[in-house]
Amino acid sequence: MGRPQDLGVTGNVVTGGPWSMRDAYVAETAVALDRLAAKLERLERREEMLAKRVEELTDHAEQTTRFQALAESLRNARDYKLDEVFRLVRDVRGRVDAIEGPRVAFNALNHKTFASVDRTLAELSAARVETSFGSRPPSGLMVAFLAVAALASLAGVIFL
Repeated sequence: MGRPQDLGVTGNVVTGGPWSMRDAYVAETAVALDRLAAKLERLERREEMLAKRVEELTDHAEQTTRFQALAESLRNARDYKLDEVFRLVRDVRGRVDAIEGPRVAFNALNHKTFASVDRTLAELSAARVETSFGSRPPSGLMVAFLAVAALASLAGVIFL
């Protein structure tokens, strides 16, 4: 055996000898495997990040779909309510037209406001109160008296 200097030993590291080619191949293969392992780890991390991103996008798409369904539902409800209100307004308008009569006759009316109708009703009720005392139906005694007076006047005309 030779001395350590003949084998290419410098310090504690062997740099020469018959095994150096095999060791160089093993070292290069180990370095390549380490690089591949590091690359594989990076790809796995990236795959995990992309899987999380896909999951987030899927959740966002589902939420957007739910919001669109809710918006459509609200729009349909609003349209239904508006249609119902329009139908009720047409119904009420028809009833009011039936009560009021044709609108052409409105211009010929004397009383176009509630105030004028109220005023006229007050005047009519005051006139009714004034005439109600004189237009009371006659009592039985009054009818008898008028009948006797009529007979007496008729008898006076006949016998005179």
